[in-house]
Amino acid sequence: MLISEIRESVSLIEGYVSGQTPETFRSDMRTRDAVCMRLIVIGEAANRLTEATRARIPDLNWRGMAGLRHMLAHDYGSASPSLLWSIVIGSLPALAVALTHLPED
Repeated sequence: MLISEIRESVSLIEGYVSGQTPETFRSDMRTRDAVCMRLIVIGEAANRLTEATRARIPDLNWRGMAGLRHMLAHDYGSASPSLLWSIVIGSLPALAVALTHLPED
């Protein structure tokens, strides 16, 4: 179930930002809020995965996902649009690819 939650959240984020640029993302608070919520879901699920599951893809920054969740949940104001955009563009595609190597849970 946790892997499925992460996959679904990645897919939803991709849909939310489809066709956006860094500038449109910066000015679209609704999309940023939706992305943040899904990043929180990803971080919570990553934190709850078993060590054995995380060990199957050791190159992923599981601790970083959980840390991002903590930051977004407890200090939302520190999440600049440029930081969020860089995560969405720079990290989520690799996460999506890596998750193809894990079976459904």
